[in-house]
Amino acid sequence: MKKKAGYSALKEMYGLSDIPHHVASYIVSGARKTVENKEYYTPVYAPEETLAGHLEFALKFEGVNLGLLTELFTVAPIDALIAYIQSKPNGINTRRTWFFYEFLTGNQLNIPDLSSTAGYVDALNPEKYFTKKGVRISRYRVRDNLLGNENFCPVVRKSKVLQGLDWQHLREKAADIVQTYDAETLARAVNYLYTKETRSSFAIEHEQPSQTKMERFGLALQSVRKFPNLDKQALIDLQSIMLDERFAALDYRNDQNYVGETVGRREIFHYISPRPEDVPSLMSGLFNILASSDDLDPIVVAAIVSFGFVFIHPFDDGNGRTHRYLIHHILANRDVSPEEVIFPVSATMLNHIHEYNACLESFSHSIMPLIEFVSSDDASIEVLNETKNLYRYFDATRMVEYLYTCVEATIDQELKVELETISAFAKARKAIDAAFDLPEKQKNLFLKLCWQGHGTISKAKRKAHFPRFSDEEIDGIQQLLAPYFLVEPRR
Repeated sequence: MKKKAGYSALKEMYGLSDIPHHVASYIVSGARKTVENKEYYTPVYAPEETLAGHLEFALKFEGVNLGLLTELFTVAPIDALIAYIQSKPNGINTRRTWFFYEFLTGNQLNIPDLSSTAGYVDALNPEKYFTKKGVRISRYRVRDNLLGNENFCPVVRKSKVLQGLDWQHLREKAADIVQTYDAETLARAVNYLYTKETRSSFAIEHEQPSQTKMERFGLALQSVRKFPNLDKQALIDLQSIMLDERFAALDYRNDQNYVGETVGRREIFHYISPRPEDVPSLMSGLFNILASSDDLDPIVVAAIVSFGFVFIHPFDDGNGRTHRYLIHHILANRDVSPEEVIFPVSATMLNHIHEYNACLESFSHSIMPLIEFVSSDDASIEVLNETKNLYRYFDATRMVEYLYTCVEATIDQELKVELETISAFAKARKAIDAAFDLPEKQKNLFLKLCWQGHGTISKAKRKAHFPRFSDEEIDGIQQLLAPYFLVEPRR
């Protein structure tokens, strides 16, 4: 025996879209077990084959899927929902169902406010989800601790990867690294890290930017602490900094955009953004999270806002760069990254580009089968069905896992190594200045080649670049620089 239970059963019962959920449940005659993303329960757990039975099972054992609940509430019989809620008015999951229905649909059920003195229950279980502090709603005696509002509300599970991770620990680790360097080294580091982050952000998109584009994005990065509160106008102002004025947006896009490629005469669509008419409400919800998440883990906020932004794709151009800018903005303004430096997060993403692409594709692959559209000869498309809930209520767990991994790797590798390298160059330069009288160009080249060679310069490069120096002279300079350059060079 193998029967679907919970959300899988509700999809089948009511013909719901195959909106993905992180787990699928089955009732089996064998033992209780977990296999990858499938949960097998013994018959003692079997719910009644009703709306109430499977809805109760889903909320109790499978967690919250706002997208599926939204679609379910549009087709499920209202009388059956009311009967379920009133059958156990003080029940945890009946009260949560009542709250979710009115939150997601904007409609009020014909049920009087709960008069019980029962304690408040959480909309999301804080032991299983990242949640905000929450607001008590007396009508259901439910604490609304969702991350967002009805316009934009991703969920983030406390997965095995995220359990035990602490953003404050990462902040302290970064601060400890920075505090070991003097002001001069940090000043050099900041200039270099801005350049590195700019190049990496463009490289992620396989773009060879002009010097003007580089300077524009670098200027945007340097402004992260000048826009403490982001809103629509701030993003438009940011567009004017990042993009050529001919292409900078004055408003959200008014056409349907997508990511695709042409193969022969056929257009292949990899990702389709929300319909333009849905963008304003989605962005309004995204800004709401930014404005109301001071009590939330800032790396979680950075992930759901930055990835949410790139999924919404609100502008015609610059969305990818703005997506990565948002990560910096939130980490900087919520005191994760030290004030003295910038985290080269894009460099880490570039070094782990396959994981980054897999993270983006995990979302696009989950929604593309649910989007109905037609394309025209001019490569434009039209979305035919209602899709905004796909972008509004997605599970952002994988995005948070990815960004946490990136921030940790950035601190432990990119930031630490870059500061060590810049410090080594500064010390080596002072040592060589004190002992030798070299022209500036020769000195810079010697430092570079010595660093690249792990402390030594090959015979071929000695002959090509330093023909006037004897081997003994070069050996003497190498010996002087050995304490600084006997390290693995950065690629």
